[in-house]
Amino acid sequence: MSHQRALRTAPGLVAAVLLVVTGCGPAGPEPDREPHPPESSLSQVDSSTIRLPAPYENARVVDPDWDTTPQYADGVFLAGGERDGMLEFTAVDLQGDVLWAAQRPISCAGFTLSTGADGRALAILTDVQTTTDALADPTATAYDLTTGEHVWGPVDLPGPHQGPGLVFAEPAEAAMGETGPRAALDPATGNLVHTEDRTTGEQIIGEYDGTLLIADQTSLIARDTATTQELWRIPLDKHGWDPRSLGPSVQTPPADGLVLISTSDSTGALIDLNDGTVLNNTVHDAAIDPTTNTMVVLDEAGLHAFDARRQSLWSLTVSPRTTIAAVGGVFLYLRDGDKLRVHNVITGDVAQAYAPDGQGRITVPVDITAEGAALLEDGRGYLLATTGGRAEGRPGS
Repeated sequence: MSHQRALRTAPGLVAAVLLVVTGCGPAGPEPDREPHPPESSLSQVDSSTIRLPAPYENARVVDPDWDTTPQYADGVFLAGGERDGMLEFTAVDLQGDVLWAAQRPISCAGFTLSTGADGRALAILTDVQTTTDALADPTATAYDLTTGEHVWGPVDLPGPHQGPGLVFAEPAEAAMGETGPRAALDPATGNLVHTEDRTTGEQIIGEYDGTLLIADQTSLIARDTATTQELWRIPLDKHGWDPRSLGPSVQTPPADGLVLISTSDSTGALIDLNDGTVLNNTVHDAAIDPTTNTMVVLDEAGLHAFDARRQSLWSLTVSPRTTIAAVGGVFLYLRDGDKLRVHNVITGDVAQAYAPDGQGRITVPVDITAEGAALLEDGRGYLLATTGGRAEGRPGS
């Protein structure tokens, strides 16, 4: 299963995302829940109104009209957009074709991607089901990400989606309060496999394609969700980690087999899920170029690049405001506050990724696939630069 970069929410989308994950209730129109063919194709974006990075200047760019942060696996992006008072999820391939759509109530709807027992990518959509006492009980159902085929569910949940992965919990009673105990499902079956025991200080960090990370007072532990077998454990004192500071990272893992966790208010750890090797103990973010397999790490010391064998290529000192937007096609896109800077990921040299005389809203990649498609952010929402042919001027011309 192929995952890519962490996706960050565009400024105008925060309210929409919060609408999806807060407050549960059965109010609103009845959705068309089961995956079904799309009613129409995606509209092409007039490329003269936007500034595209050089690799996508001639690509066909479409607007999926998404209001939630997209997720990606195995050649398919999935996200939701509000349609007539409902949240409609659409699965879009790299050619810009909508593979299937499914609707959920706008309240308490959420989604995540994971991996089934046979290795196929799954889309897990949450829902609410009205019971006889008129309460809305949350449920989850899994579908094949590519075909929309039903795989399992609906299964009952302890509360809304919390993540990372298939982690759920009762919502906090107050806006800034603590949620109920976090519980994890097995992505292959939907079965509940673990609920954290807070009386012992245990917590669930996250579920990552069938690997469950749990922290207790002494160790970080990885377990297989299908068998509950322990895969490895890391003593916390080996790295000076305070169990009270451990938690899931706000960043998505940079690639299959790697995970980021938070170990303090300002830093985290980059860990190999296969054997528990800690690759970096002061990481802020990390990304991998799917074209060259170059890994870029942003940590307390600066910005560093490593080749496919994880040998050092270069290091740079950067400002504390620097964040990684995306990496792909040998370009590394960095944000420094409200500024954008691009580097050659192999050499570290500053690169010219945009035509200097370009016009229109600038688009910044936030996810670049090995096949050459890219998810772009233009300050208003998400656009998809596809692999499905070249731009043909203004749409409708």
